[in-house]
Amino acid sequence: MVPGISLANKCQLLFGAAIVLIIGLALIVPWVRAGTMIDEGQVETSRQLAREWLRAKWVDQKIGWFIEPSDADPEREPESDLIIGYWPMKRWLEQDFNSRFMRQARRRLGDAASMEEAAEYHEADWDGQDRVYRYTRADVDEQDQVQGYIVVERRSARAARELFVNRVYLLAAGIGAGILAFLVFFFITTRIILSPVRALRDTAELVKEGNLHIRSDIQTGDEFEELSDAFNAMLANIGQQQQQLRAINASLDVRLSELAERNVALFEAARLKGEFLANVSHELRTPLNSIIGFAEILQEIVHEETGYTEEHGRPPEIDLATLTRRRRYLDNIVSAGRTLLEMINELLAMARIEADNIELHIEPMNVADTCDALMALIKPLADRKRINLILQLQASSDRRTFVPSPAESNLPLVESDPQKLQQVMFNFLSNAVKFTPEEGDVTLRVEHVRGSDGTERLRVSVLDTGPGIPQAEQAAIFEKFRQLDSSHTRKHQGTGLGLAIAKQYAEMLQCEIQLESEAGRGSMFSVIIPLAFDHNLYEQRRHSTASEKARLQEQLSDGYH
Repeated sequence: MVPGISLANKCQLLFGAAIVLIIGLALIVPWVRAGTMIDEGQVETSRQLAREWLRAKWVDQKIGWFIEPSDADPEREPESDLIIGYWPMKRWLEQDFNSRFMRQARRRLGDAASMEEAAEYHEADWDGQDRVYRYTRADVDEQDQVQGYIVVERRSARAARELFVNRVYLLAAGIGAGILAFLVFFFITTRIILSPVRALRDTAELVKEGNLHIRSDIQTGDEFEELSDAFNAMLANIGQQQQQLRAINASLDVRLSELAERNVALFEAARLKGEFLANVSHELRTPLNSIIGFAEILQEIVHEETGYTEEHGRPPEIDLATLTRRRRYLDNIVSAGRTLLEMINELLAMARIEADNIELHIEPMNVADTCDALMALIKPLADRKRINLILQLQASSDRRTFVPSPAESNLPLVESDPQKLQQVMFNFLSNAVKFTPEEGDVTLRVEHVRGSDGTERLRVSVLDTGPGIPQAEQAAIFEKFRQLDSSHTRKHQGTGLGLAIAKQYAEMLQCEIQLESEAGRGSMFSVIIPLAFDHNLYEQRRHSTASEKARLQEQLSDGYH
């Protein structure tokens, strides 16, 4: 930053300019008045001289200039020159004067015929270093009639000297007063204003360097002392606040250490939880599969016995009501077992995702065949609610027409993990069937789209006629263990992990999840699949995730120790 003019220089420059202006304006009046007084005195001398010449009748009827400098009175001062002239009235009016003063005098005085009308005219001028005074007045007789005009011209070196001396005195007085005023102002600003300011500045510089124990000592009894006291109070408050901050920082260090220990414990607990869920889920699946398998065998036996009884009549030892009740019980066991197995599978999948223990098996897959198989898989669940399932496969990339059969479509193969991509689409389908009311519609649609980078992709969408999802809750449904509300939770059982798992799988497969929904008008869940899988990007993300995980573990371990 370029330094500007200091406060002292600003004050001195401004005050100096103000002094020069004020003294200059103040000297104008005495300057003009002194010159006027000297000129008036000289004019009065010329007036008296003309009056005496006329009274003594020295004119002696002469016309024109009759007293030249060479005929001057020997008694007068040697530095003064005198010229006197007289013109009768007629000659005064007719004479062709070369002198500017004479022409102006005649123009001013005119042709006055009486003393009452007559007047005088005079001027003062410079001629080199001398002051020249010219005076004219009327010659009046006893009847107050103007007989002519007398002109007196005096050259006075003394008047010039007096004017020069007066002006020198005025200039000297002005300069002296200005210097004295400037010195007084310099003393006042330096001792009373600038000295306290410099003291405060020096104290502030020391504070800037980190010395908070310094205090300003200004004792002027005015606002500067009040400013100094306020500055000292501010320094005291800063010192107290720093002490408080040190105490708070020490407390925060203790809290951070405790938090690090708790984070380590939480991280370890999360790891143990994941391992426990994986182990327990795996251990639960084996007996649960056995339970479901034997329940399905018993279910088939009961169905056969119920059908035999209805066809051949009820044997005495078989009770149809009992068989029907057993069939209902077994149906409930199988349904509950499958639901529980689905929950265990979701918990196991989420545990593996959180543990970053997911391996991808990328291979070419036919999305059309996968969708057709999914429709067959979900059909029994949809039939229970009399939901109409619709499969729409785009015939070709250049036509906006859809066909229901994979054989009629011309969809390209994609590089992906078939099992995980199928899990994403199945989660969308199962949710659509679960939340769509009876006799509703669920559509599975596959079409060509262009990605944000311009590459060709496939979009698999699941459309339903369910209750829809409000805009405010659309982002939350992809979180773990989140469902729409408590009423849906009570009506539709589940862990709330289906969409969270679908989102995680989609990110792993470099896919994009989209949701379009409006409350009361159904929903459309879409997954946009790239045709080619970027293995380099996948490895970079895995390496970044592993590095971040290792860094977090190291930080937590350092905080613990």
